[in-house]
Amino acid sequence: MATREQISRSGTAVRIDRHVAEQTNGVVQRVAQAMAHLGVQPLPRNYELFYEAFSSGPSGLSRDLAALGAAPSQKALDAIGLRRKLPGHMGQALGQAQQAAMEAIQTMTTAISEESRPKAEAFDTLDAFLQRLDADPVMSMSDFAEEARALRQTLTQLRKREKRLAETLETTVAALGDAQGRIAADQRAVLRDALTGLPNGTALSLKIAGLFDEADVTTKPAALVLVIVERLKMLTEQHGPETGEKAVKKCAAIFRKSVKKSDVVARIGYDAFAFLLNDVSEQNAQAIATRIRDAVQSLQIRLASREFTTEALSLSAGIATTATVNGPQDLMHHAEMALTVVRADGRQGILRCTPMMCAQIAGLQRA
Repeated sequence: MATREQISRSGTAVRIDRHVAEQTNGVVQRVAQAMAHLGVQPLPRNYELFYEAFSSGPSGLSRDLAALGAAPSQKALDAIGLRRKLPGHMGQALGQAQQAAMEAIQTMTTAISEESRPKAEAFDTLDAFLQRLDADPVMSMSDFAEEARALRQTLTQLRKREKRLAETLETTVAALGDAQGRIAADQRAVLRDALTGLPNGTALSLKIAGLFDEADVTTKPAALVLVIVERLKMLTEQHGPETGEKAVKKCAAIFRKSVKKSDVVARIGYDAFAFLLNDVSEQNAQAIATRIRDAVQSLQIRLASREFTTEALSLSAGIATTATVNGPQDLMHHAEMALTVVRADGRQGILRCTPMMCAQIAGLQRA
């Protein structure tokens, strides 16, 4: 049977879940109002840009948007989104690179097609001249000279066209290579967090989905650990985005060193990270999460404005394993619920979502 603490935590999770939903709706409403006030087009990538600015607290992104003033151009907004490597804007850039590649291929195809007819006509002219010689070996010198002159002009024109074709193909191949390079770079950027270089939420989702495509997911269970770096947003609000970004990078460096090369560390929010641990038990996952929390707590973030003052961080984590879920969505949901419960009422800690606890939460949510 479930303990009173588990039931209490389950009920708290439902309240927290509703609170989070209300907060999210509030941010979405503020984003829509701000975009309408500034005259920003209601495009999905613009919503993403403003949502990122509103949800991450004080940051360079907020300052960049404020500096644009009223009625900012779409080009200026896209430039900011690309600098921040937001998925929507990187997807737009990827589409543009793909379009450039298609146009390069079309240019090459058209050039080859346009040059094929003159080449065929030149060969026809040459063939007719040779046939004439065969039919009339003793043609007059004037006729021969006239035919030879016409053939020479045809071949000269053909040589010029061949040279133009070669130049066109060389330019087009270079453009195609550039487009392919941009596509490859944009594809990588779409799956990376711009600040830390870690995989982002999109990359994490793909990795989680891939787990359940493998036949040995039941024999080699994996664990998803969702974490919040406690006090990181407060640090940013009190001491500025530069200090916050420095702390994020320090945490990312610790996280990389804390897991195996086959594991995945992703940044999925301003202060949110995720670990996808391969071939671990529930106990192993909890031990790893505890070790990571201890490493974060040992960090001392120096403040630029106070030479001898440092700030400390902490970490809360929610854990779910593939052994107790039915698919990718369940794995993410169970880890989210564990993280929500352990942080209820301002607490911190590490919690593993047991099947019983997750079942109780799901039942209360349906009620």
